Amino acid sequence: MSSGLLLLIATRLFEIQVIDREQYLTELYRHTARTAIQGPTGSILDRDNGLLAVTDSLPTIGANPRLVTSPRATAALLAPLLGMPIDGLYEILSNKRVQYIHLKREVAPEVADQVRWLDQPGIEIREEDTRFYPNGDEFARNLLGQVDIDEEPLNGIEDQYSHVLSGTDGVRQDYVAVSRSIRLPGGDLDYQPAEPGSDLVTTIHRGTQFFAERILKEAVDASGANWGTAVVLDADTAEVLALVDVDRSKEGGGIGVAAKSLAYIKTFEPGSISKTFTIAAAIEEGRVTPQEIFEIPHTYQFADKEYSDPYAGRQFSVSEILAKSSNVGTIQIAERVGSDQLHSYLRKFGFGQYSSGSSEAPTLPDESRGRLKVPQDWEGTDLASVSFGQSIAVTAIQIAAAYNVIANDGQYIPPSLIRGTISPTGTFRPVATPSGIKVLGAATTRQMREMLEGVVVSGTGTKAAVEGYAVAGKTGTAQKPMKDQRGYGEDYTSIFAGFVPAAAPQITIVVVLDEPKDHSASRAVAPLFADIATETLAAIGVPETG
Repeated sequence: MSSGLLLLIATRLFEIQVIDREQYLTELYRHTARTAIQGPTGSILDRDNGLLAVTDSLPTIGANPRLVTSPRATAALLAPLLGMPIDGLYEILSNKRVQYIHLKREVAPEVADQVRWLDQPGIEIREEDTRFYPNGDEFARNLLGQVDIDEEPLNGIEDQYSHVLSGTDGVRQDYVAVSRSIRLPGGDLDYQPAEPGSDLVTTIHRGTQFFAERILKEAVDASGANWGTAVVLDADTAEVLALVDVDRSKEGGGIGVAAKSLAYIKTFEPGSISKTFTIAAAIEEGRVTPQEIFEIPHTYQFADKEYSDPYAGRQFSVSEILAKSSNVGTIQIAERVGSDQLHSYLRKFGFGQYSSGSSEAPTLPDESRGRLKVPQDWEGTDLASVSFGQSIAVTAIQIAAAYNVIANDGQYIPPSLIRGTISPTGTFRPVATPSGIKVLGAATTRQMREMLEGVVVSGTGTKAAVEGYAVAGKTGTAQKPMKDQRGYGEDYTSIFAGFVPAAAPQITIVVVLDEPKDHSASRAVAPLFADIATETLAAIGVPETG
């Protein structure tokens, strides 16, 4: 072969392979694929950086019907592997109007291997990101939330902090052979890498969350309650160590962790829990002292209503009014405080607003602010009702934050769920620490701790006692308003709120059961407080106080 001919061939090959490469690839294969590369979602971690939610990948089986050479035969081969009817799959694979369609998303790796072994034209296997919950799909799902199959957040932390967790998608465009859905090596037309999202470090103590879920599930089941919630706070920081929400299925009656956080969403009247805040306001304002004595009459007229009390004819100190949970005694104390002052203190304790401390920024999706009327709208018996826990609606997280004021030297600190973020490069950035708001002075705080300890020693909360520790807390057995008419029915919400150790609190706990068969809070929820407190104190290493 002459040197001239060799030069001509070499020149032509250079033109085909280098200069006109794109043109010839297009003519030969006549098909390009543009694929989004999903930016991995960041992980959700517990307070010790243990995994609560993480993104991994699973294979997805898809097809380009335009490249399927024998739809009927391919459908017959794939149907048993994908669990799909042959006729339905044949119809999909025969639709030449689409370039790509999912057949089965997020299949087991062994299924993908079987499909790959079939080597059918037009059938693609892609890796897709999927969300895994290493501690089980139910664990803390009320808090973590869920995502759909496209990794779109639905609720909980997944939704509230999606702007932190979400990665940035990349893109790849390349040539694909007509006869096979195979991307050609070196055929990239465009490539932009994906960027992962940041990890989110929560305040959750995993061990406390585990046993609190177990205890509450058993309690909701045994009590016949519709739902229950438990909140455990670090008393010093107001960080949420455990957030448990359990509900009963309306269909089968099964008990499981709720899909959303009832502690932030469900509202209820607090009942006698409110007496704590009425009496604290009165002591802080100098209207009463813990030792002052009140007569508890057989009937007490307030506005247009006559109130009675099971302790009629007795003389109670303010401490005893709280310990024995006297409604009439509390009303008399509230009269000294007045509507404006009582409303002001209830707002300082965090009621009528989001637990974040902001009127505009919920902590979790669908959080409720509860209901607290402005004092200008209080009329008739409202002062009396609010003082002992009616005509006001609250959430469990609000009660936890309010009780933590007494535990935390009189400061209101918004409960927090997030400690910080970890960037893709591994840098930890703590969230801004919320500033505390002074609600009660040191003397009032000390007196309220002693009085609430008396509730557990000799009042309505004796079953909340924890061996080896002094406990302070209060029961609330709240009669529920009727839905279709004014007044109250025969259903109850049972609540216990408290902290331990009483003199130097380390944890604050609130437990709520909705409509337990035995609605007495002293029997229904005080023991749950004791069980959760016992486990938590051991888990976080709080020494006994004697």
